[in-house]
Amino acid sequence: MNGLALEGGGAKGAYQVGAYLALVNNGIKFNWIAGTSIGALNAALMIQNKPEKMIDLWLNTTTDIIGINSNLITKIKKKQISFEDLKSGFNNLKKIFKNKGIDTKPFLDVICQNIDEKKIRNKKTKFGLVTLKLKKMTPMEITIDDIPEGKLSEYIMASCYLPFFSFKKIIDGEYYLDGGFYNNLPLQFLENQGCETIYAIRLNSPGFKHNKLKKSTKVIEIKPKKSLGSMILFDKDSCLLNMRRGFYDALRVVKNLDGDNYYFYHQSDQYYERIIRKAPQELIIKLKKKYKAKTNKELVIKVVEHLLEKAEIEHLSLYNIKKKIKYLKKDDSLKKPYKEFIISCKTFW
Repeated sequence: MNGLALEGGGAKGAYQVGAYLALVNNGIKFNWIAGTSIGALNAALMIQNKPEKMIDLWLNTTTDIIGINSNLITKIKKKQISFEDLKSGFNNLKKIFKNKGIDTKPFLDVICQNIDEKKIRNKKTKFGLVTLKLKKMTPMEITIDDIPEGKLSEYIMASCYLPFFSFKKIIDGEYYLDGGFYNNLPLQFLENQGCETIYAIRLNSPGFKHNKLKKSTKVIEIKPKKSLGSMILFDKDSCLLNMRRGFYDALRVVKNLDGDNYYFYHQSDQYYERIIRKAPQELIIKLKKKYKAKTNKELVIKVVEHLLEKAEIEHLSLYNIKKKIKYLKKDDSLKKPYKEFIISCKTFW
């Protein structure tokens, strides 16, 4: 069986949406999807199988969901903040302190409005989440079958319950804490449900992990190489960017793409050997040393990526490396030793 584990990470969760779309678009199906914190919310959205609704939710969610004025954040980013804005922000902080934390009602409302509990219960793909009951710090890794009917939204809220939220009893008169305080990536949970292969979409977020897996369990990680930004600042531009990053990072794993900072169609070592078959050996040795490249394939990729970066070429796209070399051959701004190297590369045979 296949499982999908979704790490907690607040606003970074948009990355998981893009990664999930890349996986399902390439024919990967899941018997189980489980998440912690924002991963729990994403898991429920994914099981509903309404990608347009999931994307729309993420692109239209703002920091207002956690009690932070989104207009104020926008003005701070644009450096257009006024005295009145500062005053408004200060009053907002006073309200939060008075309430002993951020009001969770807007967040719970969003969960309730976007989660169809009946549909999730009827799906073949099973749902699970992680939370922590504050009483005796009791960890809870539970499935949809363990959750009483009509309580799914509350349990998702419990999985997302951060310490700066106002202290409220959520379910059956009990207090809960974000699942990341026990296990921010529910790998072992999925293994216990019988999943032999687990795709793990990481967010590089802080949190505890309790996973002791069997050697036979295969874990396939999808994780960002670049920072996904803040965990608490939700905005459309950041969410869209992180979705695209997630999509291409998952594609890199599924299709075994070449590249480090860019995404190239996978080719064999011999393919790259043929590209530089006419390059001077002295130049190859010099550039290998400069880029600490162990193979000719690694060398070509590192040089091409460096030059594409300098030319400010979009990272988030799928490229044919020979076409990019042809593009670079036309760049008159290239200097030695790059000009000599690129010109010597062969893009036909």
